Amino acid sequence: MSEQPPQKPRPDRRTREVGMFGDELMEQRQDATFDWVNDKIQNLELRTEIIRLVKKYHGGKGGTWHKVFNGSYNVVFVVKFKEPGSYGMMRVPLPRFSLELREEKVQAEVNLMRYVAANTMIPVPHIYHVGTALQNPTGLGPFIIMDYHDGMVKLSDLLKEPIDTQDHGVIDPAMTEDKMINLYGQMANILLQLDQLTMPQSGSLGYVDAEFTVNTRAIPQTITDVITMAGCPESILGPSNRVLNSSHEVYQYFSDLHMAQLIFQRNDAVDSEDDARDKYMARHMFRRAAYMNLLPSPSYTGRQDHITPTPETFKLICDDLAPHNVLVDPGTGNVVAVIDWEWAWFGPKSMASDPPWWLMLKKPEYWNDRAKGGIDNWMEKYPKYLDIFLKALELEEQKLLTGKVTSVSFLGEDGDGKTAAQDSPVAEWLDKLQLSEETPTTGGAQQGPKEQPLSTRMRRNWENGSFWINHATRRTYGFDPVYWKFIDERLFGENPEGGYDKRAESMTSEAREMMEMVVRDKMEEKNGERKVVEWFTEEARAHLARVLGYGQL
Repeated sequence: MSEQPPQKPRPDRRTREVGMFGDELMEQRQDATFDWVNDKIQNLELRTEIIRLVKKYHGGKGGTWHKVFNGSYNVVFVVKFKEPGSYGMMRVPLPRFSLELREEKVQAEVNLMRYVAANTMIPVPHIYHVGTALQNPTGLGPFIIMDYHDGMVKLSDLLKEPIDTQDHGVIDPAMTEDKMINLYGQMANILLQLDQLTMPQSGSLGYVDAEFTVNTRAIPQTITDVITMAGCPESILGPSNRVLNSSHEVYQYFSDLHMAQLIFQRNDAVDSEDDARDKYMARHMFRRAAYMNLLPSPSYTGRQDHITPTPETFKLICDDLAPHNVLVDPGTGNVVAVIDWEWAWFGPKSMASDPPWWLMLKKPEYWNDRAKGGIDNWMEKYPKYLDIFLKALELEEQKLLTGKVTSVSFLGEDGDGKTAAQDSPVAEWLDKLQLSEETPTTGGAQQGPKEQPLSTRMRRNWENGSFWINHATRRTYGFDPVYWKFIDERLFGENPEGGYDKRAESMTSEAREMMEMVVRDKMEEKNGERKVVEWFTEEARAHLARVLGYGQL
């Protein structure tokens, strides 16, 4: 009998080079939502009803079935009208979480899109109607009727390597700096406009008494991930009307969420006892930093401020704003629409001041060039692209300061921009900003405190390591390698061996007992039956309370 070739070993997660994998059984359950879509679109009567509904609110003439497509979180039904280039679409969230959370998410996204359209020159798809599940005659759930732009290309397609390789989502290494500045400039312009928008609380945007205001909890992408990939019950998220009033509260909330993910994910969470201790310790120490107010926060600047906090403003954070959601006309180079505004919420200024992770198109934890060092290779390459992006951002900042056109420009536009006509929408928006070099604004038409340019803040966050703290805060499934490589020693001193061993020395006996209890739980789950656990509300909160000390985040 010939000897079998050895199997390729799975990455040893005790090396802390990779984070927690998603629960495979939860992912299989979520994959069933795509079967739900396929079953629905085979129903000709349902297609007719969708066409009728889109036509009712869009107002287009005729109306024929064009196509359907879905992403990870939504399905889109597109209708074509007789007018040349006229399309409408109905978008509904996939049933990956409760109807209540789907409706909350849809309404928050619609409010945000309307707010951005009213306060910036960013091209946002026009919304014709938004409805609840009860208002949808198709039975597909909460929905949005809005414009659809056919035949456009994604900005990411212009940035990525043109060769059709397995790793097709990588930026083109042969692209010239001038072309990259031109393409990055489109995104820099968008970010610069969004940087003007602020709110006095952290959360999602509502529309109350004809005014936009933060009145519901934030729904960042992390919340969806811990529900749909880790199996966390929605009941541990806290009430939907909970808003936060300081950056400290935001960092504490996310640090609790990281621990909840480890506690509730039953399958594929850990490989061994030591791996479980590493994962617990990373989250324990990160929570310690959050509750000691060691994480980035502008609200406390000194001892007196710590006693009496100064009022804080929060900036718009868009978790899914990246080149793959910016649509460009391939003929003219015009940026025609910025789409997918879900996971947009108002949060700490420090997070909004981070340089973009997408400059090389992939998140650092997904950088799969492992033969060259994985996340270390991402870290090595990133500064080159950051320098180029900051050049593009500085050009856009100069246009804004000198009163040049600030709407999203054409690809290939003269770098000096064009002066806005006195009666143009751009000039009206500039007047509303009242921008000067001495007194920047903070959002909408509000006058705010003086702050450094966005390019300066982004460079500072990269150089002082805040980028990594914020990235780890917002990425549950990229948390572990980022924490151990870039955060642990920065916050808590030397740890030459890495991992939990040295950090355990600073734990109280009660804290060590808690860690070992969680480790036992995770190993029992790992060695027990693979299944998805359905939690009752009080049962879930009591389970979480064992570790966090209270029953909800």
